[in-house]
Amino acid sequence: MTSGTYSFTRGLDHGSIVAASERVAWTVPEVFVDRRFDATKLIVPPAWVGIDALPFVNDRERLALNHCRAFSYVHLLGNFEQFVPRHLNSIVERSWDDDRARLRALLRFSDEEIKHQELFRRAEVVLEDSCGHSFGRHFGDDGVRLADFTAAMLAYPPLPRFLIILALELGTQRHYVESARRSDEPSVDALYVDILEAHWVEEAQHVRADAIEIATLAESTGPDELVEVFGHIGAIAGTVDNAFRGQAEQEIETLECVTGRILPDAQRTALRDALHGSLRAILAEVGMSHPRFRSITQALSPDGAARLGIS
Repeated sequence: MTSGTYSFTRGLDHGSIVAASERVAWTVPEVFVDRRFDATKLIVPPAWVGIDALPFVNDRERLALNHCRAFSYVHLLGNFEQFVPRHLNSIVERSWDDDRARLRALLRFSDEEIKHQELFRRAEVVLEDSCGHSFGRHFGDDGVRLADFTAAMLAYPPLPRFLIILALELGTQRHYVESARRSDEPSVDALYVDILEAHWVEEAQHVRADAIEIATLAESTGPDELVEVFGHIGAIAGTVDNAFRGQAEQEIETLECVTGRILPDAQRTALRDALHGSLRAILAEVGMSHPRFRSITQALSPDGAARLGIS
C-alpha cells in the first residue's frame, strides 16, 4: 500500500520491505562473536565528541571522552528506541483487519527494534568490559527516567512519533555511511563499525515503512493539523534534548572518575556545553538535516517544516 498523494512513497510496498528485511537479517551473537573493543585507541570518530577547540583537554582525557561517547551513543539510542515497539504495536492493534502485508511489516519492524535494543545493551556491556570501568548512564538501572521518557513520547499522536523515529533512523544511517563505512580514519573501531552496519541494514527497511505510514496518516490530516504536528515535533525535541544534557553530564563524571582530575568550574561548563552540543549534533541535527527528512517534511507541510527551520 502506497500513497496516491505523496510522491515520497513511490515504489514502496510492504512485501518488498519484508523481503529485504528477511534477506539482511542478523543476530546479536553473530555481530559480537567473542570480540572486544581496543581501548588503547579511539573507538568513534573524534568529530562525534566535538572537543577539538578545548585546549585544556589533554590526550588521555580525549581518549577517555571518546570512549564515553562510544558508550553514550549506544546507551541513548537503545533507550530512545524503547518506545518504538509500543508505538508500532498500537498502530497494529488499531488496524488488525487491514492488509496482512502491512501488518507483517509493522510487526517485523517492532521485533527488530527490540533486537536493536539488545544489540546496544550488549555494546554497553562489552565497552565496559573492554575499557575496564563503568560509564555513567542518564537512563539509570531503576528505569524511572526511561519510563518517564517512554510515556512522554507515547503521549503524542502517531504522526509526529513516526517523524521523530524517521529522523533518528536517517541519522543513524548517515553515521554508518558517512562516518564509518566511508571513513579513512583508522580511529573507527572495527567492532563499532560492524554494530553500526548491523543497525543500518535493518533501519534502511524501517525508513521505507515509516514513509508509507507517514503518508497514510498525513492523508487524513488537515493542513492546519499538519502544521501542529511540527509543533509536537519541536516539543518532542525538547524532551530528547534533556537526555542529551543529562548524558553529557554523565560523560564528565565518568571522565573525572577515570582520570582522577576534577575540572575547575569554568572548564567543566565549557566541556559540558561542548559535549551537549555534539550529542545534539550527532543524534538529532544529523537526522533533521537529512535530505530525505527535509523533503518529506516539506511535502507534508511547508509551513510546518519551516517551524523546524526547514525551507
